[in-house]
Amino acid sequence: MTDELDCAFDFMCRGDMAGDSIVRSAVGTAVRSSRLPLRQDSNYLLVGSTDASATELGDELARLQLKVLVVRDGSSGDRLAPGFSELGWQTHSHVVMVHRHAAKKAVDTSIVREVDEGTLRTLRRSTILAAPWGSEELAEQLLHAKVLIAERLETHFLAVLAGGRVAACADLYVGGAEAQVEDVQTLEEHRNRGFASALVLDAVRRAREGGATFVFLVAHQTDWPWKLYERLGFVTVGRYYKFFS
Repeated sequence: MTDELDCAFDFMCRGDMAGDSIVRSAVGTAVRSSRLPLRQDSNYLLVGSTDASATELGDELARLQLKVLVVRDGSSGDRLAPGFSELGWQTHSHVVMVHRHAAKKAVDTSIVREVDEGTLRTLRRSTILAAPWGSEELAEQLLHAKVLIAERLETHFLAVLAGGRVAACADLYVGGAEAQVEDVQTLEEHRNRGFASALVLDAVRRAREGGATFVFLVAHQTDWPWKLYERLGFVTVGRYYKFFS
């Protein structure tokens, strides 16, 4: 695991992945949030490099009454993935990307506006409810999570408007020399217009102007956005896994 991956993960554990209860277990750290019990990124068992099997880790999760395992070591995640697949668990593999270079294309960031958290709720709620796993209760908790993150870190809510309505949005979390670009979304009817690129690069600019020297984001390894982020100057510094039942 690289120092940069460690830095990114430590930052996420302070912000986007923080809970209000942390308990050490035999294999890692159990994180829970009493206010967000349905949110995966607030209720999970976190482990690093491990020799434990998928069955052993699944048993530990059952004992802890948790349903999500986060493995912050890519090699361990690679080894565990087949075992969790046999158990019927879902697997998400993620890449952590750090901003290093200028973008490979010209991007107009003047279309980005900073807004308050409430301005983004309609878009975010509709996205959550449209997902197969979405529900009203989960939507409320995921939206409330934004408020709680803003209590822990300096947070900027960014948007691109079209016809007076939010067409795309993203979050920027800043804590000293570190910053994370998170939750980049564009409504389907507004895609392929450069809105996501503008949001990400405007967030990077704001982070740099705020004193951040380490700016990162997380992308699904098996989805296309990481290719866009590469064109915007981000490079992959590590991988991690999320397994959930």
